[in-house]
Amino acid sequence: MAKTDLKINAGPLMKGALGDIFRRPFLILLFLNLLVSLVTASLGAARTGVATWLLLAAVTVYVQIATVLAAGSSKPDPSGDAWVRAAFRARCFWRFVIVELFIFVMVGLGLFLVVIGALIIGAYVALSEQAVVLERLGIVQALSRGVDLSQGNRKAVGLIFAVMILLPNVALPLAYAVGLDDTALERSVASAVTVVVSMAGTLALTRAFVNLGGRPSPAPADVKPRPSARRRR
Repeated sequence: MAKTDLKINAGPLMKGALGDIFRRPFLILLFLNLLVSLVTASLGAARTGVATWLLLAAVTVYVQIATVLAAGSSKPDPSGDAWVRAAFRARCFWRFVIVELFIFVMVGLGLFLVVIGALIIGAYVALSEQAVVLERLGIVQALSRGVDLSQGNRKAVGLIFAVMILLPNVALPLAYAVGLDDTALERSVASAVTVVVSMAGTLALTRAFVNLGGRPSPAPADVKPRPSARRRR
């Protein structure tokens, strides 16, 4: 079946992701993400040094990679630790970060120009991070793969991205700006909601990637890094 013949439905993917995020192994990964968010919120931007901020950011990225790997498996190992170890073995940290930054910048430009621009850009490139992690592609190849797989399903991909990735991550800084989170408790709750919805979004997008013909995850122990250019020859 050609990839353009494959169809996904955003509603069931989002609903399933929000339910599964509270089951193992995703619950363990969610706990790690919430812990990092709580530490960051409790320290505050003024008291978070560069080294501490980089460490917390790195932990968040590895948890994201582990979430993609677990979500890409048809029968994910229930051990969150196994997927975190697999995330380190995948050795795709910097490629994942660069692709994530590229998506962030492009969507940010889309928001600056017009909101619909951000939604369109997200619909095209939202599956690129999954291509980095699950198919071990390089940066340009991953972006191209995300565009390719979303063809014919960009409305569904864009809806998942808009509701579960873009909206919560835009709403949080807006809440900061208008003073809706004056207390530490309000900041913690807002951050926790953002983490839960965003992580469920990663889960939904990963399942969309696999359902559209992307490579699924192997067992955690079988996750390997991308072959070097010399070995690929």
